[in-house]
Parts: sequence; structure tokens; C-alpha cells
Amino acid sequence: MKTIGIIAAMESEMQGLVAKMENVQVHTHASLPYYCGTLCGASVIVCLCGVGKVNAAMHTQILIDRYAPDCIIQNGVAGSLSNEVSCFDIVIGSELVYHDMQSWVLDQFEPLQQSYQADAELVRIASESIPQAHIGRIATGDQFVSEAQHRARIAQQTHALCTEMEGCAVAHTATLNEVPFLVLRSISDMADGSAQVDFPTFAQKAADRAVELLLQMLPALAQ
Repeated sequence: MKTIGIIAAMESEMQGLVAKMENVQVHTHASLPYYCGTLCGASVIVCLCGVGKVNAAMHTQILIDRYAPDCIIQNGVAGSLSNEVSCFDIVIGSELVYHDMQSWVLDQFEPLQQSYQADAELVRIASESIPQAHIGRIATGDQFVSEAQHRARIAQQTHALCTEMEGCAVAHTATLNEVPFLVLRSISDMADGSAQVDFPTFAQKAADRAVELLLQMLPALAQ
């Protein structure tokens, strides 16, 4: 049986998974819980990492070092950067980039990269399990994007479908450790002037949708 690591930044993004787990054991690393058990026939470790790139990278490394997962899925909500991607749509991240690091820094300082490619087999499984999903680039930065001008700048800079605060850090860490990864995001807001209204209203519904669709994927991931 494959072991799948699942990382979420907020409790709202993981509680639906934990509620359905069986044979659960809870461990604490760096002050946050790791739920180990079975889910949809797969051996899983569901980790709460907290918001932001540092937290995401730290807990991805802990997950890899302590549990040696066969793959890592980062699951949660995001803000749309495209008018073609609406609230509650799902984005499968085929490629992850930072939007808050200068391009020349990424070029000149190892082991940084301009982008991080998700595992092709995981992208395939996700796309077959969630045929209505968008597939493309996701942009990560330590900023909650809530202004139209800021949204437009990131969209022009990255050509990404959505923006969030953890995915590329997970991708970066997994890539350096040669662990297959995938980032799966549900759109909670449009990352523009309406974000402050949309986010508290729609974040839980978007998170629940991401959980629902991840559950559809797990049997295929476990094979």
C-alpha cells in the first residue's frame, strides 16, 4: 500500500479528510498535528502546516523525513488570477512558481528554480478524477491578494491560473527531496477588491469541495 502525504495550511482544508480517516493516530511535530491512518484504501498522513511558505516548507520536510511518503498532495483554497477560473472551480497545478521572488535571484542562486513541475502521473490521475478541473500554473507568495491591481500584476508576471501562499514551497521542498508532488486548489475568491467579502463567505465551501474531489482521487493514488 502506498503512503500518501497530504498537507493543508488551515484546519478548514483538512477537517473533512480527518473526519473520514480510520485507525487514526495523532502525532505532533513543530507544534502542529499529523494524522496517520487509512482513507479510501490508502495509507495517509494528513498534516496541518499553517499559512505561508516557511511553514509549508518546514512541514513538508518533516513529513518526508519522518514518514517517507510515496507522494505528497498539497490541498486547499486559492484566489483566481483568471476570469476563466471562477469561485469553486478546481485548479490542478501542473507547474508551481513564486510570485514574490525576483527572477534574477531564482536564476543565480541554487537550488532555486524558476518553476517546479508537478509529477506527470499525479496530474494525469487528478485530471481523470476531476475532468472539469483547470490544469496549469499556480503562483505562490506570502501575500493575501485582495486588490485588483495586485491581482493584475501577478497574473501578468506569472501567467498563473490562481494564487495562494504554500504550494510552491511544498513543490520546492518535494523536488529537492525527489518526492512526487501535486498541488490541488479550490477557488475561494477572485483575488480582487471583493476578496474581503468573498473569502470568509466562500472559503469553507471551497475547502469542502477540494476535500470532496481529493477523496475521489485517493483510490487511484493508492494503487
